[in-house]
Amino acid sequence: MSITTIEHFSNEIFYEIFEYFDAYVIFNGFSNLNERFQLLLNSSLTRLKLDDSYPESKELFLNNHEELLHNHRHQILSIHSFDENTTKIISTIQSNLSSFQSLQSLILYSIKSDILLSLIHPISSLPNFYSLTIDLCTDEQDHTNIYQSIFNLPKLKYLKYRTCDNEDIDIIISLPIATTDQQKTSIEYFIMSHRSSMKDLFTLLFYTPNVRYLKLLNFIAIDNLNTIEPIKLINLTKLSMIICQMTFDQFEIVIKKMGLNLKILSLNIRHEDMAYLNAKRWEYFLQENLSQLEKLYFKKTVYFSDDYETPMYLGEQNEFSSIFWIERRWIFKVENDSGHLIYSIQPYKRNWYEYGSESNQLSKSIEFEIAAVSPEQWLKSIHISDHIYHALTITQIYHLQISTTISLENLYKILLLLPDIETLSLFRLLFTNSTSITDEELQPLYLLFHENHFQKLSFSDVYQMADNPFLMLICFHVNHLHLHCNDYVHIESFVGLILSHVRSRTVSKLRLLSFTMLKFANDMIEFLTKIIKENKLLNDFIIEQVNNDVYIKWT
Repeated sequence: MSITTIEHFSNEIFYEIFEYFDAYVIFNGFSNLNERFQLLLNSSLTRLKLDDSYPESKELFLNNHEELLHNHRHQILSIHSFDENTTKIISTIQSNLSSFQSLQSLILYSIKSDILLSLIHPISSLPNFYSLTIDLCTDEQDHTNIYQSIFNLPKLKYLKYRTCDNEDIDIIISLPIATTDQQKTSIEYFIMSHRSSMKDLFTLLFYTPNVRYLKLLNFIAIDNLNTIEPIKLINLTKLSMIICQMTFDQFEIVIKKMGLNLKILSLNIRHEDMAYLNAKRWEYFLQENLSQLEKLYFKKTVYFSDDYETPMYLGEQNEFSSIFWIERRWIFKVENDSGHLIYSIQPYKRNWYEYGSESNQLSKSIEFEIAAVSPEQWLKSIHISDHIYHALTITQIYHLQISTTISLENLYKILLLLPDIETLSLFRLLFTNSTSITDEELQPLYLLFHENHFQKLSFSDVYQMADNPFLMLICFHVNHLHLHCNDYVHIESFVGLILSHVRSRTVSKLRLLSFTMLKFANDMIEFLTKIIKENKLLNDFIIEQVNNDVYIKWT
C-alpha cells in the first residue's frame, strides 16, 4: 500500500518522529486528532522530553503540564525547566517519585539551593537517572553540601554545575579527599562553571576519577599550587579550559599534577602572559607531558586599550611554522575582533587557494583575518597598524582575509604592512559610487600590482556594478580568482564575463577560476563544460570539483 497521508505511517515511524519534539508540542499537535493518536501518546513506547526553555513551550507548559506530569509520568525521559516552572515540576517529582522510573535527565535553571537539596536525595533511587545540569541561584559561598549530595547519586554520568549572578564569589568546597572506592563517583562528563580555588577543584577531581570529559568555564583562583595533591586522571581524554588567572608557569604545574593521557585539549586564554605564545616552549611541554595529544584548540586573546600598554612578544618569529606543528597539522592563525587580537591554533582544514599545492606548503599557512579595519571605532588610540605590528613580532603572514567592507585605499595601506601576502580574500569593496569605479580609486590597486603583491584573490560579495571593472583588472595580475556564488545563474554570468575578457586579451596572468556554492548538483562539471564549449571561451581546459568548490584550469 502506498503512503498517501500521514495516518498511513506505522507506529514505529511516529515513535521516531516524537523523539525530535518537545512533549508539550507533541500533545498540543496530536492529542485531539483521533483515537489512534490518543493510544500512541499513551503508549509506554512513546518517550517524552519536557522542555519549557522556548517561548512557545512556556505557553504550552501552562496548558499541558498538569496532564503530562500526572498522567504521563512513566513516559518522561528528561525535563528541562526554567524559573517559575521549576518549583512546580520538582514538587510533582517528589510527590510521585515511584512513577518517574524512566527519568534520565534534569536540566534546572534558576534553581535555589534548598529546593535542589530537597530533590537530590529522592532522585538517587531512580534506576535510570544519569544526567544533571543545574544553574544555581544563591549568594551562599559554601557549596560543600550540594556537591556531597550530588556525588551520592549512584548512576550519575553527566554533571554541569553553574552558579548564576555571582561571578565575583569564590565558591568553597570543604570536602575531604576521596580515598575509598565508595566515595568515588561514576561521573564521566563534568562541566564546572563557577569560581573556586585550584585546591578545591582538585578535591572534586578525586571524587570523579572516571571523568573522560572535563570543562572548566569560569575563573579559577590560583593559590599555593605546591600544596595540591597530584591525581591520576587516566580516563580523561578531553580537557577544555578558560584561563584568566593562570600564568603559563602555573598552567604547566596544574597539568603535570593531573597525570593526563589527553587526546583533545581546548584552551581559551585571557591572561596577559605572553609566554603562552612561545611555540618552542609549547613544543617541549606537549612532548614531555601530553605526548598522546591528537587535537589542539588554542585561543589567546591579546587586549588593547587606551589606558593599557599591551605586552609584546619578545621571542623568535615564525616558531609556529616549525616541523613539530606541521607534522601534527596544527595551524596558527591571527584575527582581530573589535579592538583586540586573537591568536589561535586549530587542526588543518584545506582552503580554496591550496588547489594543486603540495602538503609542504603548510609552513606558509599562517592567515590573518581582519574583522575590524578601524579599531579606533572602539579604542581611540589603537589603529589596525598596531594589530599588524603585534602579529608580525610572532609570525610572518602569508594569507589575508578581510571579512568586512573595505575601500581600496585602506586595503592598500594594510597590504603595504604585509609584504609576504600570497593570497587575499575579500568580503566586499567600498566604492564612492556602487555603479562605477573611478581612476582615483583604482590608483592604489595599480601600485599594489606594480609591487607584485598577492597572486590569488577570493571575493565573497560581488553584486555591485563597480565590482565588474575591478574583476576585469584583476584578471591581468592574479593567476587564481575565486568567487562565492549563490546559484547556477550567478556562476554562468561570471564564467561568461571573465573568460570572455581573458580570451579577448593577449596579456592575462589568470589561469585558474574557481567558485564556491553551498550545494553543487552532480551535473556542475557538465554544466560548465557546455557553457565554455558552446561559447568558445577556452580551448584546452579541465574542470574539477572538490567538495563545495569547482575549479576551471586552462593553459
